[in-house]
Amino acid sequence: MQPRRITEVPLPNASVIEAVRESCASLPAGSTRLSESFYANLFVMAPEVRAMFPDDIRPQQRRMADALVEVVRYLDAPDHVAQFLRELGGRHYRELGVRPEHYPFVGRALVRAVSEVSPTWSSSMSSAWVLVYEWITATMLAGAEDAISREEGARRSPGEAAPRGDGRPYGGRDGSGAHSSPGEQRPSGARHQYDAPRPSGARHAYDTPGPYGASQPTR
Repeated sequence: MQPRRITEVPLPNASVIEAVRESCASLPAGSTRLSESFYANLFVMAPEVRAMFPDDIRPQQRRMADALVEVVRYLDAPDHVAQFLRELGGRHYRELGVRPEHYPFVGRALVRAVSEVSPTWSSSMSSAWVLVYEWITATMLAGAEDAISREEGARRSPGEAAPRGDGRPYGGRDGSGAHSSPGEQRPSGARHQYDAPRPSGARHAYDTPGPYGASQPTR
């Protein structure tokens, strides 16, 4: 299932933001526990993305931890966070080769990671993280689309019309200008694109922004 576009995803409300912040409240300042768990889960769920990152993943874990802390901190200032996330999405597209089909794996890995490090994890926190991650994804994809448009504009000859998208993220393109195939279908029995296999004894199926150090949002 393809991620939704920015026009289809509502901003997180106050109760959602509070649940997300509560889930991270026990993490010490400067901790990389969450990002370490995130990458461990991501590379199990999508082994092919491991090649996008350097062998020494520790600097990337630090960048991801710092970026996620900033996003959670400023969720109630969405205009500032949105600019940060758009820049991040553009960098992920240009420098890591991230495509729309990667984002559901990132969401599942992130939700699983938070459940592993939060002592107060609950089904309501899981649902809150899914909503927040959908908004993060849509905003980052908008930034990637901006980057693609700039690339296509630089290649296009004067007077040449811009290609029209088909309503999917990246306009149905794979980032090279070619049209891509529709995203993966939702697995049988899954209720949501971020549904992860339920671990033994878990009460909820969601037992997930990636990694680059763009400029931090400011109030």
